[in-house]
Amino acid sequence: MNTEYLLLEKMTKHADYLEMRNGHRIPTPGFILQGKLRAIDSRIKPNVARYGLTCSKRIGNAVKRNRAKRRLRSLVANVLPDFGLKGWDYVLIGKVNSTEGLAFDIMKEDLTKALLKIHNKGGKRFEKA
Repeated sequence: MNTEYLLLEKMTKHADYLEMRNGHRIPTPGFILQGKLRAIDSRIKPNVARYGLTCSKRIGNAVKRNRAKRRLRSLVANVLPDFGLKGWDYVLIGKVNSTEGLAFDIMKEDLTKALLKIHNKGGKRFEKA
C-alpha cells in the first residue's frame, strides 16, 4: 500500500489507449486490466497514475455500457489510490454479462490482486512482433 495519496488522471487520447496493448494484461472474471509503466513524457506529470475505461457494444445497449463504466469508475476510485503506482497507466476493459452483474466486493478484490500481480511482473506481456 502506498503511504501517500496517489493522484489520478483520466486518459483522453486514443493513442494512449492503443499504447496500452504493449503492456501487461490480467484477465479477471469481471474485467480485463491492462497496465503499463509510462514512458517519460513532458505533457504528463510524472507523479500521476492515469486510468482509462472501455466497454464495447458487445456489453449491451447504452444503458448497460454506462452502468458497467460507472462500476469500473467506482472501482478505480476505491482501489487505485491505494494500490496503483505513480508513473503507471491502467485501462479497465468491461466484460459481457459480468462487469455489471458481479458483486462489487469481488471486483474490488480482483482489481487489488491484478494490480499486485502486474507490479510484481506476473502479468502476461504482449510484445509487438
